[in-house]
Parts: sequence; structure tokens; C-alpha cells
Amino acid sequence: MQMQTLSNMLERLPMKETHRLGIPILPGGLPLVGHAPFNLGDTLTFLRAAEAKVGPIFWMRSFGSEMQLVCMGEPGFELLKNRVTSSEFIREQAPEFIGDALLSQDGARHRNLRTPMSGPFTPRGLSSSGAATLSAEVIEASVASLPASRPFSLITETQKFALDIIFRVMGIDRSEIQEFNTNYREFTLGAFPLKLDLPYSPRWRARRGRAWLDARFSSLIAAARGRPEMPGTLSAMLAARDTEGQPLKEDDLISNLRLLALAGHETTASTMAWLGLVLAQRPDLWEKLREEATAAPGLPRSPEELKRHPFAEALFREVIRLYPPVSSTAREATEDLTLHGKLVPKGTMITVPLGTYGYDPANFPEPEKFDPSRWMGRRIPPSSIETAPFGGGPHFCLGYHLAWVEVVQFATAFARELSRRGVRPQLAPGVAPPKLRYLPFGQPPKKALIEFVPVV
Repeated sequence: MQMQTLSNMLERLPMKETHRLGIPILPGGLPLVGHAPFNLGDTLTFLRAAEAKVGPIFWMRSFGSEMQLVCMGEPGFELLKNRVTSSEFIREQAPEFIGDALLSQDGARHRNLRTPMSGPFTPRGLSSSGAATLSAEVIEASVASLPASRPFSLITETQKFALDIIFRVMGIDRSEIQEFNTNYREFTLGAFPLKLDLPYSPRWRARRGRAWLDARFSSLIAAARGRPEMPGTLSAMLAARDTEGQPLKEDDLISNLRLLALAGHETTASTMAWLGLVLAQRPDLWEKLREEATAAPGLPRSPEELKRHPFAEALFREVIRLYPPVSSTAREATEDLTLHGKLVPKGTMITVPLGTYGYDPANFPEPEKFDPSRWMGRRIPPSSIETAPFGGGPHFCLGYHLAWVEVVQFATAFARELSRRGVRPQLAPGVAPPKLRYLPFGQPPKKALIEFVPVV
């Protein structure tokens, strides 16, 4: 609230420059850091308020004298198709962290990498590879071990088993999970653009973690080549072929295994935690989920079994809509563009706020209301705008179906286990309903504790 008041005061100050290239510059901002402090945390509220003030395309002040162009609405979403934009700048911005993974590739190179990786991540592929069974096993065991008699942080727990799931799905043995977790945590320090490279600095530790992961992934690949029957997505990826009929090269496999661990961990953990926190505040939704989950023979492991869990799926989609794990993405213009009637020059970096599309009343009546019924009884799959939290175009999230399966499995396991115990979830005493904040993912705060109480 104090930051918002400060922002309102700053907006009243005269600005030397109100437009750039005919596009409005968002008023307000602080010296040196611009709008960055206001854009951190409650990002979606800030961006939606900015759109209401200056329109769907605007410049936002960043650190120093830098400006960031934000494009909202349908024209922004169209940029994700990469017909007149590129994602390759990501490789230059994070060479050690992202490298040559799918996220930083475009065109033929991207298609050649994505084609052999896509099949194992479809609902059918997840079922046939055994990945859905592996995730179900981890989720059932993890939910069964949740504390019974004390308040606890749900995001802390979901972060633990979401990483376990993604590593197990890759074919990593249970005995190695802890060591993989430790080195993965070191590798993720590379997400911070720190140039200091002294021994034991974050950058040094990130490179050490990456070297360990790469060596172990190389060993896993060698083992999987000799065991094509090994469950998980890695064996399926090795068996697949690109558009030229060639298997993936080892370097490409390693780069993308690193990316899968990153993309498939924090985002899924956040979604599971938000789902649990919503259920802790809505006994009516909890009862509907409990009835569906206990009527099923177990957790879904195939596309056919997923159909038995429409309410769990509706919860997944509504949580993703209102609590999207990622707030935005970016593209670089590869030619001069016209967006919302404004000319945007080639080479401009454009931010597309993915998380705002779920709050558009044109697509979602009463968008602030958590209402799973809006997804029930539909005969058509969600539209591209409705799945905007997963991106769009050729870079649409590869793990979309895996996240869908995992979260439905989690919701079902959560309801079945708590029903077995004769309890239901609720927020711990003194805990206020948590709000969505991005630092950098949209995770609930660790202090948002829940507890289990007897059903009366």
C-alpha cells in the first residue's frame, strides 16, 4: 500500500519525456530504478492498472535509463507466434543458464529439437513411457507423509516433491534424488546475472552445479541407450527422431534436460501449493473434490483415467488462470511492427504479460472470482488465450500436459489421503489469505501455513 501511494505521488511530478516513438511512457517511477520496485511482487495488478491509465502498449522505466516496452491484449499474444519476433536473445542473456536449450531457439533449429521431444510429453506419451505412473507414485507417497498434527508450509512441501517428480520422470533412481536436488539448487544460482566469479560465489557455484548435472545426465543417457525399456521420458526421447529422421545429439539432450528440470519444477510446485491453499479456504470446493476423488479407483495414469476427474482438472485450470506461475515473457522484433496502431522498430524488446490474460473480463466473466464451474461440461479444449499462462506459438510449454497430469494427481491424492484421515485443510490460525506475488515465480509465501482439522 505504501509503495502504491508513493507511485501515485510520483505520477503527479512533471516528466521530461511523456512519449517515445509515439508510445506513452508510464508516469511515476523512481530515480535509477524506474518502475522496477512497483513491478516486483504484485506484478499483475501493477500491469493491469498501467493499462487502465495509459492503454495496452506503453514504455516502463527500468534500471538506469533503460526502457521496457509492454504490449498487452491480442496483439501482444500474437507476438508469441514468432512470425515477426525472435527468442534467440535469451541465449545471449543467459548463456550458462539457458544455453542452447529449446527456449532460446527459433525456426528450423527449434523444430528439429522440439519434434523428438514433444511425443513423450503428450498425454499418450506420458502414459506409454510410464512417466504418469512414476509421478503418481511420488505424489501418493509425498502426500501421505504430509504433517498430521501441526501447521506447515505447503509450498515448502510441494517444492520438494515437484523436483522429485521431474527427476524420477527423467529416469533418475530414487537413491540419487537428494544429490541431484543439491546440485540443481546450485545450478539455479545462475539465474541471477551476477558477474562476480570468485571461488564459492553464486556464479562459481552455478557452474559447479551445472558441471555435475551435465556429467550425470551424460551417464543417464548412456544407461538409457542400453535400456530402452527403462520407464520415464528419457528413453522415449532417445527413441524419437527429428524432422530429418535423426536422433537428438547428446549435447542437445543435456541442455534440454536441464531446462526441463527448471521449467517443470518451480511452476508445478507453485500451482499445487495454490490449489491446496484455495481448498483450505473453500470447504464447498473441498467437498466436491473429495467426492470425485474418493469415487475414483485411484490416481489417473492415462488419458482415459484423466476423464474421470473433471472437477480436479477444473481446479487446475482455474488455479492457473488466477495464480499463473510466470507473469510474462519477452520477444525481440525481427522487423518493424505495428502494435495497437503504433510503429515499433526492428530490434525492440517487447514484454508480453502472460498472466494478465486470465483477468480479461471479455474472456472470463467476473475474472476476480475463483469459479471452477466455468471449465465444467465443456466439449471443446481450452483456447490458446485460455492456456496463455503456458505461453503460445512454437514455444508453448512443452510440459503443459505433464503439469496437467501432475496437478490433477496431486488434487486427487490430497483429497483421498485427507479423507482417509478424516480431516480437511484450512489456513492455520492467524494466517491471512495469501496474495499472488512474483519473486520471480508466482509462489505463495512460505508463511502461508495450513493445517488439517477433523471433519465434523
